[in-house]
Amino acid sequence: MPLKKSFPAFSAVAGAFFLLAGCAAVGPTDDPFLRSLTWQRYVGGDDIARACQAGQPERYRLVYNAVEDEQRRTYDISAMADGGAMLEMQAIGRPNLNDPHNPISVRDPLAPWRGQRAMYRLNEAEYARLKQAISATGFEAPAPQDLFLRGDSFYWTASACRDGNFHFHAWAWPSAEFDRMAVPLLEALQPFDKTGVAVRRPQQVPLPPYSSYLNTTDPSGSRSIPHRYQVHGNGLRYSQGTIN
Repeated sequence: MPLKKSFPAFSAVAGAFFLLAGCAAVGPTDDPFLRSLTWQRYVGGDDIARACQAGQPERYRLVYNAVEDEQRRTYDISAMADGGAMLEMQAIGRPNLNDPHNPISVRDPLAPWRGQRAMYRLNEAEYARLKQAISATGFEAPAPQDLFLRGDSFYWTASACRDGNFHFHAWAWPSAEFDRMAVPLLEALQPFDKTGVAVRRPQQVPLPPYSSYLNTTDPSGSRSIPHRYQVHGNGLRYSQGTIN
């Protein structure tokens, strides 16, 4: 069942604290400032890995990148004592200053940048079906070492803490693995997605050499550089370089 919840913005003091703390992820947030500081660690599930220990409830995190300037979707799942789970989700897209759902105002000038958030209480059967859909993606296999994830393309990441053990996996377009799992996982999540934002489905996108983004001859200096990560060990390596 869908749940309503208010999400107050973090203060500037909190933002400064996390900046000094090395941009460590603390979970989902609708604060665009904190999100920009912690996003890459959030994608890699670093906060889940740090907190993972025996006796902790199961946790899953799914991140779907559908060209980061267009749409990003996140799904954080926390098991409950009755066998169900709480699903917290967010859809982040281009800011729309005329969005009636996130109207800009003096009270909240950052509203268009927050994205749409919602929560859903999964019952035991729903949670079991969703975990089965996650396993069907190939999540249980070791993470694909050295796989690059580009923000200007499509990718999925999945993190989990189960029985005190952290596990990570990732899938990137273009690949047969991504083609096999991307849409089925979206369809498994769709019945529970209460953000009200239509999913941007996987599609072909032009992928220039990544090094072209690092060209410093742009006179405006305004060209944005998409995130790029590389699977390393049981997680991600966070860096931008000249490798295409």
